Amino acid sequence: MLKLIQSGLFGGQLFHVSTKELVERYNACLDDIGLERTQLKDFHIDGWGWSPEIAEERQDKQYLSHGSANPYSIIITPEQQQGSLYYPYHSFDWDIHHQVFEKYAKQIADITTDCGLWLALDQDISAYRSPQDLLMIDVVKVQFKTTRNLITAAREQRELVRTYFDKPMAWADRELRQKISASGKEHGDLRFRNLDVLPFPFTDIRAFYTTAFDGLYVLRDTVIGKPVLILQNNSSSVSGELQHAHVEFNLNDPALVGYLFSNGLVEHSYAHFKEVPVLLVHQIDLILANASLKLDAPVELIGLTESKRKGLINTLQTKGLLGDDYFQLEEVRRSLLRNEKVQPEGEALIRDHLIHPVKDQNVQVRTIIWQLIANIFGVNELVRYTFNKPDFYHRYKGWPEQYQRWVIKELQEHHGIFGKLTA
Repeated sequence: MLKLIQSGLFGGQLFHVSTKELVERYNACLDDIGLERTQLKDFHIDGWGWSPEIAEERQDKQYLSHGSANPYSIIITPEQQQGSLYYPYHSFDWDIHHQVFEKYAKQIADITTDCGLWLALDQDISAYRSPQDLLMIDVVKVQFKTTRNLITAAREQRELVRTYFDKPMAWADRELRQKISASGKEHGDLRFRNLDVLPFPFTDIRAFYTTAFDGLYVLRDTVIGKPVLILQNNSSSVSGELQHAHVEFNLNDPALVGYLFSNGLVEHSYAHFKEVPVLLVHQIDLILANASLKLDAPVELIGLTESKRKGLINTLQTKGLLGDDYFQLEEVRRSLLRNEKVQPEGEALIRDHLIHPVKDQNVQVRTIIWQLIANIFGVNELVRYTFNKPDFYHRYKGWPEQYQRWVIKELQEHHGIFGKLTA
């Protein structure tokens, strides 16, 4: 992973927790939540407060939760606003993270000067007992707590002081004076601190991915009408049956792709690749790069001159290692560049390379469909890195070094592809 780290494609947006004060602040949040304290003295956290080192320490990626239905977020520094999310429990965690900092950046900066803030996502359900439970979620209540009960203490202190000034003869109320004094000694003067962070509902959950049940896609509000569950672990016994109130599919069900096409969620129009030509260029290069891995001697893919590229193509074709889909995609690219009509011959060969979400869907739905496409077909590493980073990192470890370097270069050159794909 060193090359990924050095390139900024992994670990670049993690916050280093390395001081005794910050470690204790993080542990105090774990105590409040009811989770085991970490024994580590030095670790990193992402924008959500999730730590890869603590996950490894516990041998549990979901350590920051009381089960998939009860995830938590820990914020101990305002710098987490710029952090990425390395292990979101639900894909909408990204949106919640953005909203929290948009609403309360100033309060977070004030609170984290001396204590930690943690978030609970209340879904009005204690535990997911079956995948169908995910269809019941229509609102997530984002609730805030601080260690040392700082938010509550500030409200109580303001009320005490207000009572002191408003109540006649308050100076003679010994109990009131003692409460004000005790609050000041324990917390300091909180009257003018910017500490109010109010709970808020998050409702934009029409389509999402969750790590529950070994990975589950939930499409609740789309052109289909019926809600859809897609199980990554292929455990559904009713995959493809359409007569129920909702539809379930196993990820490996051959009928799934046809269902997505027939219901207007995906298509393979050439117009999309005319708008985002880099995807088609990368796909052609990716097929060639994958084919080169079948040769006995490794091929250095970075810096491949046009002449050497043609030689590589000739070698692979001669050995029967380069499929017809490569040449068909080249034909498509030439036609699009010349504004010519793409000939239908050979379209079946490249259909899996061209599939993409229908553009007039909601952005959130398209994002989830892109992740599905990356998971089902696995044909484009740009798409996989953008929408399914955990799977990308897992696959990366098994690639030859020259292929790793080439993929890193592609990702660096085409940074920001997400905006083009969901625009």
